Amino acid sequence: MAKIAYEAPDGVAEEAVDADNITDSGKVQGLRIKLEDESYIHLPYTRVYWVRMSKDEGKVSYSSV
Repeated sequence: MAKIAYEAPDGVAEEAVDADNITDSGKVQGLRIKLEDESYIHLPYTRVYWVRMSKDEGKVSYSSV
């Protein structure tokens, strides 16, 4: 699980999501996060305070499949 803290309209918000559900979003130059209810939030990098996850969860594979 990963925890994300970000600036929301009502102040600071936090979400706990599966680390596999966090991707880079070219749409907003930030993060795209898939929530448990199958909806998505797009967060510009400037609104993200931090993302915390384990070392193994944070690894990215750039190899082609």
